[in-house]
Formats: sequence, structure tokens, C-alpha cells
Amino acid sequence: MNSEQAFEKSLLALEEKGFDGIREPERVLATIWSVEAEVNNGGFDQLFYNSAGDVAFYAAKALQSIGAYEMAAISQRALDLFGENGPPKDRDVRVEKLEKISEVNEEYLNQLDYDFTEYPDDIIELLSIYVQSNF
Repeated sequence: MNSEQAFEKSLLALEEKGFDGIREPERVLATIWSVEAEVNNGGFDQLFYNSAGDVAFYAAKALQSIGAYEMAAISQRALDLFGENGPPKDRDVRVEKLEKISEVNEEYLNQLDYDFTEYPDDIIELLSIYVQSNF
């Protein structure tokens, strides 16, 4: 199975069974797909605002799981803006908190977006290795 097929399988499983109902490798890939897509498209602000943000709390752990330690650290800094418990899983609550965070931390979030999209880790290679080992 290649990475694209593994992503598709993971996203389908997430949609059908929910985050808690899928295997760890599927959680990792579904989270990375969501985080990467949203941050590349509109930044962490967009990630937290959209429904993909429902799994954002898992971003740093998922990236660490594949060995993307720099990107995990960047993601953790974004998650930390929500406080000790990270971003709420409930979208309405998360968006309400995000609005307050964004007002005060706009420049910081923009820098995190930039740092993430510079891809300090070779995520393509790391994902390929992870998929080979877990799917």
C-alpha cells in the first residue's frame, strides 16, 4: 500500500468510525493529512476553525509518531495557545477560543504557519517509512 492509499483508508475509517474507533496508524495519518492540508491552505488559524480542527489536538503526537520532530514542535506551539488542554474537540467552543487567541497572537500564528510550511522535516520520506511499517 502506498502513502496515498493509506491516507484514503485512514480518512475513510475516521469518517466511518470516529477518532476513538480507529487504529493508531489511521489516527496518525488522518491527523497529519488534516493538519497539513489546512495549514498549507490557510494556516493554523484555518485548521482550528474548520472541522479538521476536531483532530488538531493530536497533531504534535501524530507528527512525532512518524519522526517529524521539528514539525511536531511547531504544531505543539500552536496547540499551546489554547492552554494546557490544547484546542477543544468541540468546534463551536474551539472557534470561540480561537477568535480571542487570533486577535492577540496573529503575528505569532503567521510565523508558525511559515515555519510549518517550510517543511523542516522530510515528511514525504517519513510518511513513506511509516506507511510501509504500519499498513
